Amino acid sequence: MVSRIFRSPLLIILLSLAFLGIGVQLFTSPGAFFTSLFVTIGVITVLILLFRTFIMPRLMNRQGGGVPKQYKAAAKATQHKAQANTGTAPKKKPVAAVKKPKQSEKKKPAAKPLVKRSPEVQLTVIEGKKNKKKSRANS
Repeated sequence: MVSRIFRSPLLIILLSLAFLGIGVQLFTSPGAFFTSLFVTIGVITVLILLFRTFIMPRLMNRQGGGVPKQYKAAAKATQHKAQANTGTAPKKKPVAAVKKPKQSEKKKPAAKPLVKRSPEVQLTVIEGKKNKKKSRANS
């Protein structure tokens, strides 16, 4: 698709005139060329920063890119439900109260595996015509 775009005669003429103008300005007045180049880079930078800070957040909120209010409400409801089931809110230990393990204490090996595996594999047999083969073209 890119090659089709560059085959357009109008685009080729426009790009060649642009390069010719840039070259002429570079050789006739290099100071003005670099000044205009830096001003262009500055304007583009400011536009990109404005776009990122003001326009992109609004677009993301419209499309649901941010955290929706419904999700936040559901998360709070889940936390309240979990606290109601346990009876009390989960207690957080203060940082100063955490004890450092002594070197003389040895870690006990885990008696139970972290992942419980079921002893039996539950497979389902799907009944059907298993003996019938697909007809193939004779060669």
